[in-house]
Amino acid sequence: MYADFLLPHLGAARRVLDLGCGPGSITVGLASRLEAGEVTGVDPDDDFAAARGYAAEHGIGNVHFEAGDVYGLDFPADEFDVCLCHSMLETLDRPLDGLLEVKRVLKPGGVLGVACVEYGGLILAGPGVERLRRFYAVRERLWQLDGHADPYRGRELRGLLERAGFDEVAATATYLSYGTSADVMSFGTDRASDCGDTWYRSDAIAHGLATEADVDEMREAWLEWSRSPDAYAAFAWCRAIGRKPA
Repeated sequence: MYADFLLPHLGAARRVLDLGCGPGSITVGLASRLEAGEVTGVDPDDDFAAARGYAAEHGIGNVHFEAGDVYGLDFPADEFDVCLCHSMLETLDRPLDGLLEVKRVLKPGGVLGVACVEYGGLILAGPGVERLRRFYAVRERLWQLDGHADPYRGRELRGLLERAGFDEVAATATYLSYGTSADVMSFGTDRASDCGDTWYRSDAIAHGLATEADVDEMREAWLEWSRSPDAYAAFAWCRAIGRKPA
């Protein structure tokens, strides 16, 4: 789901870069779809043990991981056929500089796919929606205050790729939906857990965005929502594809 928009562009790619790969689950999925070639996952945090273990267990030998910095990648120019940046550009203070470095390591004609969540497209239905929206309003503000991420970077992707000098830029959007009993239960209980002993709770209180009682009420609202047959949630994901000039 997360990288489906890039799959038609893999083709006969020999070198694929998953930049900002996090724990590497998408990286391994990309490697399993390549007929030939290899995928390199790069992230600032060297936390790839689970992905390496999964790849070894399932005989996926065309993937490897390394720690790296998007602003100064340890690869020569014109190295990769395809690059994915998923949930990464919104974390950067200098996204344009990051894209210029990506363009450097792509081969001429190489394809870049970027994707960011877009909080302006949040859909919520069911009981306690006002408290659930309050939860996200606080989270968005915390992202902005603490430098975690820009919750509205998704809408900027087309402009960023154009400014970085990519050709054939095409921006789209899709929705990730939670509309079954199992999905609603999982999503709601995960958000309730966010209201427990986590950075969300402590930072919201420290910044004066919510009180202990407010966060407790949000937690109970998420638990009630998770059990409701009326509950539904969906997030907009903005995506863009661009090509390095040949």
